[in-house]
Amino acid sequence: MTRMMRSSRGGPMRARVAVAVAALAVVPACKEEDDKNAYVPPPPPEVIVAAPIQREVTRYLGYTGVVAASATVELRARVQGFLESVNFELGQAVKKGDLLFVIDRREYQAALDRAEAAVRSQEATLVGATNDAKLARDLADQRAGPEIDAIIKAARKAAIEGDLAVAKAQRDKAKLDLEFCEIRAPMTGRVTKNFVDPGNLVGRGEPTLLATLVQTQPVYVSVDASESDVLAVQRKLAAEEKVEGRERGQVAPGRWMPVELALRDESEFKTLGRVDYVAPELDRATGTLEVRARFENEDEFLNPGLFARVRFPMKTSLSLLVPEAALLSDMQGRYALVVNRENVVEQRRVQIGTPEGDLRVVVDGIAPGDRVIVRGVLKARPGAKVTPKTEEEAKQESAEARPSEPKESGPASSGR
Repeated sequence: MTRMMRSSRGGPMRARVAVAVAALAVVPACKEEDDKNAYVPPPPPEVIVAAPIQREVTRYLGYTGVVAASATVELRARVQGFLESVNFELGQAVKKGDLLFVIDRREYQAALDRAEAAVRSQEATLVGATNDAKLARDLADQRAGPEIDAIIKAARKAAIEGDLAVAKAQRDKAKLDLEFCEIRAPMTGRVTKNFVDPGNLVGRGEPTLLATLVQTQPVYVSVDASESDVLAVQRKLAAEEKVEGRERGQVAPGRWMPVELALRDESEFKTLGRVDYVAPELDRATGTLEVRARFENEDEFLNPGLFARVRFPMKTSLSLLVPEAALLSDMQGRYALVVNRENVVEQRRVQIGTPEGDLRVVVDGIAPGDRVIVRGVLKARPGAKVTPKTEEEAKQESAEARPSEPKESGPASSGR
């Protein structure tokens, strides 16, 4: 009886112990599961950083303008007549003195012939009048003829001399009219298309425009320089004169101010020129000074009317440059994102200078050893941590992470 009671009591006890042991086994498993589901913050974003580039950079004064011909001449008919011929191709390059147009010469040749005949007639008349006046004077001096006769014949001689002068002037005018029948190039350049075709009457009432001659060697680009730039150039001049010991103002045109030009589709300033004219006074209305640059244009590539960018080199100095993409802007101006020693992003206000290709000169706000974020600026936030890497490190990690290519297996051997 006693055994049966012990047995009945031990059964429930063992069950309770088993349940407790099972509960203790479940607790670590739940804790381990909770540890797996705990929030883990993401790592700081990766950004590409680079140190500013140090190199010699020339500071320029940049302006825009339009290419202009050095000279433009309108070719007009100065005498009336029918246009006989056009002796050039449209847009042809011509030299000074080349025959371009011919107007019917026959009428003017006849007028010249009449004028020359009138001159010869007056010359013959003058010879007779001169002899008569001399004879009358001799007779009067010898008291063999009246004095009045000598006076009259001397006056007639003077009148004929006047008529001869008029006849010669008319002959010269006829020669000019005949010469004006040929329109020649007054300078070397390129001629436009003809505005009048052969067979038309020209020069009636007013000089008829026949064509335009444009001189494209050299060409000019004029800009209106601001007052501050004018003062900067003047101080640069004064400094050079002081260093070189030259007297003020004795600088050859263009020697102290070369000019570089780039067209609309050019990124580099390849065409070189020089300043050849500076206005003597500032325009009070605009506060600018006209400056004209001359370009020889030997290959005639610079056509008048083209848009051009010109720049004037001022000073060469050691400068810091960063990629243009690393410079951001907001309402307060331009800034760059820099990673400090603790890998925390800092916002730096910068003062920028002239562009140099894909780079930009930074005048203030960046130091030579700074790590500037050049890629991944959208991932960076001022005050937050980042994982900075250089371009070389990023490329190396990318190459290591790339899976290796499987080796090519040789041709399978077939057994018999």
